[in-house]
Amino acid sequence: MEAERQRNDALDELATMLQSLIEDNATNISRLAERTGFKRQQVSRAVNGREVPSPDLSDALDVVLPCGGAIRRLRDAADREKRARRLGVVPPMRRPTDEYVPAAQGIVVSNDVRTIDQEVVSTNRREFAAIPALPALSALAASTRQRIETGSASDRTLDELESDVDEIAQVYGSAPHLALLGEVAGRWKQIESILDGRMSAGTRTRVTLLGGQLTYFLGRLAFNTNDFRSARRFAGLAGTYAHEIGEPVLIMSVAALQSSVAYHTQRYRQAVAALSIVRHVRHPYMDARIAAYEARAYAKMGDHDNARAALNRMEAASCSMAPMPGETPVGPAAVAMFRSGVAISLDDADMVQEWAPIAVAGYRRKGSDFTVEESQHAVMSYASSYLVGPDPEPEEAARVAMGVISTAPDALTHTVKARLRQCASSFSPTHHRLPAVASYLEACRTLPAGGTV
Repeated sequence: MEAERQRNDALDELATMLQSLIEDNATNISRLAERTGFKRQQVSRAVNGREVPSPDLSDALDVVLPCGGAIRRLRDAADREKRARRLGVVPPMRRPTDEYVPAAQGIVVSNDVRTIDQEVVSTNRREFAAIPALPALSALAASTRQRIETGSASDRTLDELESDVDEIAQVYGSAPHLALLGEVAGRWKQIESILDGRMSAGTRTRVTLLGGQLTYFLGRLAFNTNDFRSARRFAGLAGTYAHEIGEPVLIMSVAALQSSVAYHTQRYRQAVAALSIVRHVRHPYMDARIAAYEARAYAKMGDHDNARAALNRMEAASCSMAPMPGETPVGPAAVAMFRSGVAISLDDADMVQEWAPIAVAGYRRKGSDFTVEESQHAVMSYASSYLVGPDPEPEEAARVAMGVISTAPDALTHTVKARLRQCASSFSPTHHRLPAVASYLEACRTLPAGGTV
C-alpha cells in the first residue's frame, strides 16, 4: 500500500515530526486518539504518513503535542502538494487562505447546489454525546484567545515601527528618495505580514494605522517620481486603512495626495472633489494644507474668488507643528510659497512679487515646515516674479531658476521639474537670444521626463 502512495515530501516531513513529538511527549497513538477524540486509525494514518490528516485532526494534534502550529502548517503544505502532484506540478508554497475549501462533511454538492446528507447528520447526532474532542477543542480555543490577545507582533516591535514612521516623517521632505524607498518598503511589507495574523482589537488599530502611514509614504514616493498609477493604488489602500480607524491626519493626507494626482494631471475639478470628500474631517495639522490645495485648484479653474478665499483660510489655519506621519505642515514659509504660486495662476503680478521673496527667506530659516521640494517651489515662484509685470527681467529669472537645477539635478521631484519647464515656457522668443536664458533653456531640455528615486 505504501509503495502505491503518491510521493509527498511535506507529508513525509509531517510524519517524521509527529513521530518525534510522540517520543518527546512520552505518549502513543492510542493515547493521542483518546485525547483528541479522533479514531485510532485516523491518528495512525497521519502519524505513519499514509494520508494527509484533516484540518480538525491537525489542530487537535497541535494542542496535545504543542508545537506552535507547525503540525497544521505542514498538513496544509502536504495537502497542497498532494493536489499539485495530481496535476503533474509542484507549485510554490501558497498561503492557506488561497486554497479551495471543500464542502463540509454532511454537505452533498450536486449540480453546484449544496444539500444536507441526512445519513451523515444522523450518524453525527448519535456520536455527538460521546465526543471526547471537546477538551482538545476548548484547549484550541484557549490558545486562539492567547494568540489574539498577544497579537502577531509584540509591543516592542510596534513601538520600534512607530518610532521608525515618526523618523520618516521628520526626514521625508529632504531625504533622497532612493534611500527612503528601501526604508519605507521594508517596514510596509513587515506591517502587511503582521496584518495577516490574528490580534486583539487594540493591536490591530495600531498596526492598521502603521500600515496606512507607510502605504501613504509609498504613495508620496510614487507621486514624486511621476508614477501616478502606483500613487493612486497606494493612496487607495492607505485610504482604506485610514477610514477603518478614523485617523484624521491620515484621512486628510490621503485626500491631499489624491488631489495632487488630479491636479498634476490637469483634472482640477477632481482635485477639488477629492478634498471636498473629507471636508467634514478637521485637524489643526492638516487644515491649512487642505485649504492650500483647494486654492491652487480653484486658481487653475479660473475661479479667482474661491482661490483667494481658500488662501485666506490657509493662512488662518497655518501652524508651526513638528512633522507628523502624513503631509508636511503649512507654516509661515509655506503660506508665502502657496500665495506666490497661486498668484502666478491668478496672473497677479503684485501678489507674486510681494510673497515670493518672503517664501524664499522663510525656507532659508528651515523651520518645521521646511522641505527641499517646497523650498524649490518657492525659488521658482521667485524666478517667475521677474517675468511678470511691465518691466520683466528675463536674465535674472533664468539665473534664479538655474540655481534650482544646478544645486540638486538628481533629486528633483516631478513637480519641481514641471515648474522649471513652466518657467522656460514663459520666456518670449526675443528672450531666447539672451545667454543666461539660452543656457537655462538648454538645461531644461536635458531634464529627464519623470522623477527619480
